[in-house]
Amino acid sequence: MIFSRLFPRPSINPKLHIIRRFSLQRRLLNSASPDRAPEPSSSLRARLQKFNDRLPRFLRGYTTPLIGAPTTHITSFLVLHEITAVLPLFGLFGFFHYSGWTPLLSAGDNDTLNEAVQRFGKWMTKKGWVGSEDVEAAKNVSSCTPSADDQVLTQQKGAQLVLQFAAAYVTTKALLPLRIVASVWATPWFARVLLGPIGRGIKGIFQRT
Repeated sequence: MIFSRLFPRPSINPKLHIIRRFSLQRRLLNSASPDRAPEPSSSLRARLQKFNDRLPRFLRGYTTPLIGAPTTHITSFLVLHEITAVLPLFGLFGFFHYSGWTPLLSAGDNDTLNEAVQRFGKWMTKKGWVGSEDVEAAKNVSSCTPSADDQVLTQQKGAQLVLQFAAAYVTTKALLPLRIVASVWATPWFARVLLGPIGRGIKGIFQRT
């Protein structure tokens, strides 16, 4: 089954992209109050800058304004980014596993799938969840070699497990633009509703001790 048709890469209208980026930047500026929040620490700023430099150019417009934002905003974005990576990864894997469906990617995504199979196959082998023969079978399927057939997916549950986890990872990676936009959009709310009160509570505890 052609996986890329079921999960197409998101396409962004240029005009809509500019409008959304401008509204998100204005939202960050309006919600951030430098007189109330401390300047971001150098370590957080450096971490965000490094992350920002690795992003595609069209996504940097969303994250660059955060570099000069208060500490709570930078922390909120980094936490939300991790959440939007972990939840889809394990959510998709759970869906693939319990539905018994092992999606395969199109030929254009084979390199990414092979990388994911090797990465997670090694990790799952160390955990004792699969054997080395399962990883090799999953590599054969992801590489579309002649030895790969439907029997591998039906008879070798370990290989099926590796491929399902790899497919979940590739899908989550393809959703990066949506994850970035969602994380930036939710950053002010997350900082105000969660991180702000938690930080003040911890500070109050240390002040009383």
